[in-house]
Amino acid sequence: MRKILFPTDFSPAANNAFVYALHLAKEMQAELYILHTYMQPVLSSTHAGQPELVPEVYENYELHQFENFKKHTTSLRQIAEENDRSHVPMTFLFEEGTVVTNAQRVIKHEDIKLVVMGTNRAEGIIDKIFGSNTLGVIRGVKIPVLSVPKEASYQGIQEILFTTLFREKDEAALADILQIANRFHVKVKCVHVYKDKNVDIIATADRWEKVFAAGNLEFVFLDFDQSIEHTLNNYIQHHRVDLLCVVKRNRNFLERLFTSSISNRLRIHTNTATLVLQEGDDPGAF
Repeated sequence: MRKILFPTDFSPAANNAFVYALHLAKEMQAELYILHTYMQPVLSSTHAGQPELVPEVYENYELHQFENFKKHTTSLRQIAEENDRSHVPMTFLFEEGTVVTNAQRVIKHEDIKLVVMGTNRAEGIIDKIFGSNTLGVIRGVKIPVLSVPKEASYQGIQEILFTTLFREKDEAALADILQIANRFHVKVKCVHVYKDKNVDIIATADRWEKVFAAGNLEFVFLDFDQSIEHTLNNYIQHHRVDLLCVVKRNRNFLERLFTSSISNRLRIHTNTATLVLQEGDDPGAF
């Protein structure tokens, strides 16, 4: 059985993403690993002149965190029940440490294939767009990460958009995206923004159509308008996109892509789930 990791802080954005994770787990016949982490407070060894109280403070803090964890796990089970997904296998994990470190450990130990996390993208700065934890996980893991904004409402997956430079390194990511598309019986739209026509890109598109047969691909070539990000935003504004797929080439590309909608006063990406994949031969197969 496939395994999906869902790190959560039990916020409204995370709970909204949990619904996405439940639906994906059902479609992919996967088990959900729900991870909640906490950080111990940093106390002075003297602790106001009473060093003997330090162990007790740590113990009480951990106990409080665990009680909070149990309360919220009950709420998540109720959400699953309300969405008719209580049959999805769920394993709850309570760990001390950073989200990224614990996510990396669980991914390795449990052979996780996908991470789903909630985000808040309406603030206009990168750590608020992804949430500092989500951005850290995107940077720190080697498997795909699905970022689900707080404003998104799961309506199924009917349109998948893959932004690509038509490079050879993008083929592995495309193969993984097609696995999701096949589950939902939809095509993948490969979109490319260009200033000048490039025969190499056309040749690559023709080759992909042969390599990935069965009519699962559609190619969309967009004329450059102000910037790549602005061009993509305009396309998404006028077309339904349930899942936007991007390759993690570098942080600057992702930052520009998601903040440009704010600078243009457009709220496009605030309701679009985004799958970030690794670049290269091993983007993290589902």
